[in-house]
Amino acid sequence: MPLKPSFLSILLSFQFVFCSMILCEDCKGQSAAEEWYLLVQERAEKMDFKSFAAENPNWMVNASKPSLKVAVPALDRLETALLPWGADQALVDQCMQVLFDSNHRCAQIIGVLHGRYGPFIEQALESASLPSSFQWLAATTSAFNTGFDENGAAGMWGMSSNLGRDYGLLSVNGIDQRKLAEESTNAFALELERLQRRFPKDPHRVLVAYWKGMAFATRWTGKPGYDKTLDEQLTLLKVLSRFMINIERPSFELDWIEQAQKWQLVKCDGEGMERNVIIREGIASDQALTEILPWWTSGFLTCEGAEKYGARLPEMARPKPTESKPKPNRQVDSSPSIAMENAPIENAIPCILYTVKKGDTLWNIAQRYPGITPEELAEINAISDYIRIGQTICVPDKR
Repeated sequence: MPLKPSFLSILLSFQFVFCSMILCEDCKGQSAAEEWYLLVQERAEKMDFKSFAAENPNWMVNASKPSLKVAVPALDRLETALLPWGADQALVDQCMQVLFDSNHRCAQIIGVLHGRYGPFIEQALESASLPSSFQWLAATTSAFNTGFDENGAAGMWGMSSNLGRDYGLLSVNGIDQRKLAEESTNAFALELERLQRRFPKDPHRVLVAYWKGMAFATRWTGKPGYDKTLDEQLTLLKVLSRFMINIERPSFELDWIEQAQKWQLVKCDGEGMERNVIIREGIASDQALTEILPWWTSGFLTCEGAEKYGARLPEMARPKPTESKPKPNRQVDSSPSIAMENAPIENAIPCILYTVKKGDTLWNIAQRYPGITPEELAEINAISDYIRIGQTICVPDKR
């Protein structure tokens, strides 16, 4: 039965309080809400979103506050279980502050991305008889970023490698299916189904079991106060879920479908394609391949794999040509064709792409390639602190 959103109306009436608060630099990382705010801003800088925004410049509404629906769906089982996490008004206020900041920019970004992924996520959850509000876990975990990769958790659901192996998402060499939207979502729904059989009456415990494992979820009290960080995460999910359900927002599903039709399949000849060749020939930048095709984790991709997993790129993926024009009065001593052929191309560094493995350092990577120094690797790859497992770096090809 539809409910009148009076409680959210009260929160909206205090909008001026929330909007007057500024996310201070000194507080970064101090709460789940503030960390999530930064995550969403970074998500909007990814190439798929920027490409969409360029094609749809009116995606963001310049309104100080969103409009509420006349009537909204009743709380589902997960939302009902999370009601106790609405009692800490300070935590709730912090989440609302983030959602209202800059004309509710975070909520609008999430709304755009939900248009791309929401339809099949909702279908997968419904087929598994799971509460619909589980879908917003992809928003709080990664801001719907299929390329998310942090501390061993990957894909928009932040799935561990062990879980990925359990569901066959790491069975194909060079392909991390945790970073494929539909494949990972199907595995996510199956895992929640499994956990629900263990906790049939406690959907919030199902959620915590997915995050922290069965053992933690079993000994957890199921109430606020057990774990501060967990309380912040549950409060954020609770507030975001109801906020996105209660507000009037446009659907971007058709816009994303239209956008996808403009993306070009990467041309593949013979047995497959090499990553360093694609970069060297200017078909796509390394950043584009990492952001748009995050599931491709090796240096080679078969044509069958490219077609199966959808190796498509937006026009923005093609790197801008280097603007290096020859001087008009340049003298060439020998044959012009030979001289130009042998002239070095400014800023072009032939790369051997190397994927960082456990135990790697710049020093031991450099040892494998004669003539390369750790300092060189750091400079070329703009590394100022540390390298991450799974990160792809450029090793200058001096052969």
